[in-house]
Amino acid sequence: MNYCFYTFAQLTTIQLYQILRLRQNVFVLEQKSFYDDIDNLDQEAKHLCVYSDTQQLQAYSRLRIVGESSSMGKIERVVVDSHARGLGLAAQMMNEIIAYFQQQQGIESVLLSAQVEVIDFYKKWGFAIKGDSYDDGGIEHVDMVLFFT
Repeated sequence: MNYCFYTFAQLTTIQLYQILRLRQNVFVLEQKSFYDDIDNLDQEAKHLCVYSDTQQLQAYSRLRIVGESSSMGKIERVVVDSHARGLGLAAQMMNEIIAYFQQQQGIESVLLSAQVEVIDFYKKWGFAIKGDSYDDGGIEHVDMVLFFT
């Protein structure tokens, strides 16, 4: 598998199409979550794409720097293609993402919105629940945060 980080401007139209297609297939069609996926935040994000040896997009995540002091990273749109599940791609992506944020100057913490059913997955990397659960697109989520010390 190839793990590649891109800015929005670096994405080709084919790569962008693959990303949007994967997000739609999993979040909207498979999980029946109706939300504003194309939210004008992709342009300011880094995009982690995981490709097979045949350049097929297998997994993806969107990463942003947020907060008034730009000291917080945010992980969004973590998704693995249904045909690639069980290969450990989500875990490897988390390792890549955390390493990416640790290398960014001034980042003190990382935030994500986890589907309640995968809270334990994120806890393996030290993420802790922050607040109560809430409905996001018809699926229960909870905010989780990881502090770098």
